Amino acid sequence: MNGIRRFQSERLFLLVGTNPLPNYVAAKLLRKPDGHIYLVHTDETAEIANRLIAALGLNCNNATPIPVNETEGDNIFTQVSGYARGKQGVGLNYTGGTKTMAVHAYRAVEKTCPDAVFSYLDARALSLFVKQENSSVPPILVSREYEMKLSEILSLHGYSLLTVRQTPFQVDLCQALAKVHYCPLAFRQWRDWVGQQSLQDLPDPIHYPLLQDVIVALHRLGNGNATPELVAQALDPASTWTSLEQCRKWFLGDWLEEYTLWACIEAKSQDSNLYGDFGIDLKPKGPKKRAFQFDVAVMRGYQLFAISCIASDKKDKCKEHLFEAYVRARQMGGDEARVGLVCCALKDSPDGNPFAIQREIEESWDAQGKVRVFGAEHLLDLPAYLQDWFNSQPQ
Repeated sequence: MNGIRRFQSERLFLLVGTNPLPNYVAAKLLRKPDGHIYLVHTDETAEIANRLIAALGLNCNNATPIPVNETEGDNIFTQVSGYARGKQGVGLNYTGGTKTMAVHAYRAVEKTCPDAVFSYLDARALSLFVKQENSSVPPILVSREYEMKLSEILSLHGYSLLTVRQTPFQVDLCQALAKVHYCPLAFRQWRDWVGQQSLQDLPDPIHYPLLQDVIVALHRLGNGNATPELVAQALDPASTWTSLEQCRKWFLGDWLEEYTLWACIEAKSQDSNLYGDFGIDLKPKGPKKRAFQFDVAVMRGYQLFAISCIASDKKDKCKEHLFEAYVRARQMGGDEARVGLVCCALKDSPDGNPFAIQREIEESWDAQGKVRVFGAEHLLDLPAYLQDWFNSQPQ
């Protein structure tokens, strides 16, 4: 932060776009303590400007909304000039807004405040580009300058998080299931058992010899002598389940979310600075807003990593599961967001291996470098693969 402090402004102008994250980060980095912020917005982004003011803890004494008509350059120039004229210590961050807003706001500040500090937050490089008094400075890497909370990034979009769970559930059983899903033959035996029309009995080693580790883990839930009822109760945090049938959804895929959370925590144990806030099964609430869920999410600085989990080896299902996570992550975290998929795609599958799925997604969605797919071959060493993914971003 020391390197950025010399570019902080007493009066900071921000161009409000449809995603408030760059504005929020710019305000945190570039506003001097007790400085004033001017939010240049259109009718479309007026509500976003108000959310920014609330999220930053500002009021009318240190925040001023400036409404403009985004299609009229003269209007933008006049409005911004009127607020900037005669001011000292002015800065303009033009990351948000439209190109028209950026051009005319820049021109207005440049004309009225020749000594102003101009800046732009680059999403791909996670760096701040600064220009002052006709001279540019080298890009400043700001990826870890501000550690955001998951609740913060969601609040910018009008959502709230009532609770954030950070402890994985039934880790031993999840690790045993990861071993099963790593092996195609064991995976098939597991799906044969789970797919029974009526799931009444625990798997036995005679009929399901490749499920030995899972069978042992299941019996541990009953202190070595598990029954279907004891297993069901152990797999329900509220202890209201009484049958294996109620556990079917957990057996089919919910366990993978728990395992992925464990893998994230294990990766962080090797590198305490790997990421900051994190959580599982995030279900943000918002008035009149469509409900959605992040299976697992972590914040690395102000960068959101959303991880979708599906215990399937079917390409179409994997892509479908990833799509909503990708859309929501980009909506919440902007261009900086990264999205991962943890699935059971097999490396030997001609069209459904993890690399092929990732490549197809990148090409179809123009998402090069923004998604990562982890398949069955990655499961046993998932903490290391996640650590490598997190560290592959600018630091």
